[in-house]
Amino acid sequence: MKQYRRKDDNKLQYEYLFVDRKRIGSNIEAIMKDRKCTKVTLSQAMNISRPTLDAFLRGDIHNAGKYDEYIRRLLVYMQLTDSVLNNYKTLPDVKKMRCNTVQKEEVRKGLQGMKIPYITGKSYRSALNECKKVIQSGGNGFALSFFVPEATRILGELTEDYPDLFIGAADIIDKEEASLAVDSGARFVFTNVVVKEVGSFCKERDVFCGMGASTLTEAFNAQAYGSDVVILFPYEAVHPSVVEAIRQTLPKLELMVSGKEEHEDLEDFFAILIR
Repeated sequence: MKQYRRKDDNKLQYEYLFVDRKRIGSNIEAIMKDRKCTKVTLSQAMNISRPTLDAFLRGDIHNAGKYDEYIRRLLVYMQLTDSVLNNYKTLPDVKKMRCNTVQKEEVRKGLQGMKIPYITGKSYRSALNECKKVIQSGGNGFALSFFVPEATRILGELTEDYPDLFIGAADIIDKEEASLAVDSGARFVFTNVVVKEVGSFCKERDVFCGMGASTLTEAFNAQAYGSDVVILFPYEAVHPSVVEAIRQTLPKLELMVSGKEEHEDLEDFFAILIR
């Protein structure tokens, strides 16, 4: 059957899935079962009501435009291609991404006092090799930059192979990236700036979140928007008087540092993200 692609706003992108929507609904339910993804989680992620999700899964959405929009939301959230969705039950080995709640308190305890390596790279292979070096050296985890090509692939592979390590995503810039990272297995999410929608997402999914800040106002906003720990970034540029002001004004706030390992005054902080 011919597959239609969006060429302009008046064209349906996934009309061929709409035509066979009852079978596609069955495929979606199989994916949900494999990933332990509940209807509550999926309806929230797709921003639709439970009755609408039920109709979507049954193939009872009769408006092709609405169905097309729901499919696009589903594919983004679950990081699927339409081809995988269409052929899911017949594929021999589909990559199983996570769609379950991350245990925030376990992550908090694991990261506290940790020197967290920051992993980046210009290619999938170089970044993957750096991650494996950390693992082979006995490291407890690392933060993988989302700037790395195919970062979700690396997260998916390594969090599946090493479920007890604290592996997370850094350099997240919006809710969509946070969702992709978490569904790829990331156990925590770090941003370099204050991003309200990321904080809201992490609250909803119970994901440990750290947002970057360099002023008192930014630290206050990060805490208000759901950051579990505020990352002083770039630490070298944050004046000691600012750190003191944050501590005095927000005494319950946990501070983390994103900087270089050779700093000697980091023992008072929650953790260190070593760049």
